Amino acid sequence: MSFDEFLSAAWSDHADRPQEVADRLAASFHVLQSPAQVAPFANLLAHVNGEHLGHWQRGIELLQALRSVPAFDGNATTSGALDRHVATLRYASGDAAALAPLAAAERAAVLASSAPIFAGRGQWKIGIAAYTEALAIAGAGLPANAPAIRALAVGGNNLAVALEGKADRDAGETQGMIAAAQGALTYWRQAGTWLEEERAHYRLARTLIAAGDPAAAANSAQRCIDVCVGHDAPAFEAFFGWTALAVAQRALGEDINYAASRAHALALFEQIPQDEQAWCKPAIDELR
Repeated sequence: MSFDEFLSAAWSDHADRPQEVADRLAASFHVLQSPAQVAPFANLLAHVNGEHLGHWQRGIELLQALRSVPAFDGNATTSGALDRHVATLRYASGDAAALAPLAAAERAAVLASSAPIFAGRGQWKIGIAAYTEALAIAGAGLPANAPAIRALAVGGNNLAVALEGKADRDAGETQGMIAAAQGALTYWRQAGTWLEEERAHYRLARTLIAAGDPAAAANSAQRCIDVCVGHDAPAFEAFFGWTALAVAQRALGEDINYAASRAHALALFEQIPQDEQAWCKPAIDELR
């Protein structure tokens, strides 16, 4: 199995079997054969031990141990990534001093990455506050290609998703959810490609639906669709945009538009390869 296959399988398994994947990673440092592989391996290692398991000290120790593998060559990019992951696990564990030695851009990255970790542990307001502080730091300016840009994109998306699933959100949490989804869109435009941008428009549409603002949600869904059309996106991508638009139109009482968007989404679903259709089931259920 190649490194890419190993990592892809671990990502596929981690949500359902986080402890198994954490143990697999801890026992698989030997799969690292080049310096370029260390950072993506560390990213998953930190994510599973932090956001999924809350194994702060174990995660930190494993991240530090990566500096001793033959594939680690000490380059600044990988070393910086390891430092950020360690700081994130420290801060998420409650060690506020982890932020003290960090430059502003690094502090923003750690705050953004820790926000969904706090949310995952039910510390909703702390997570929102962390992401809000990260946005404020970023608003003062970030260096080009700063890792904080991607951290703000990923952290905003994951925080918004977590808050969408919270049944008893209060008004402040709903505003934090919207700000997180908007932040994700802003920073995916900088850190990603058209694919990440259209998915961020979709995420914002779903967030706005959850917030009870179907008119704004319909606008975001249409932007998602527009990006898909502009880049000849596969049916899988466009399907979700049309589904979000249909759900928003239904909430608005636009029965004719809803029927048309629903039909379009279902037609796209038929074009999606069977091995990808399972990902669409929750959306399909919404249209029934």
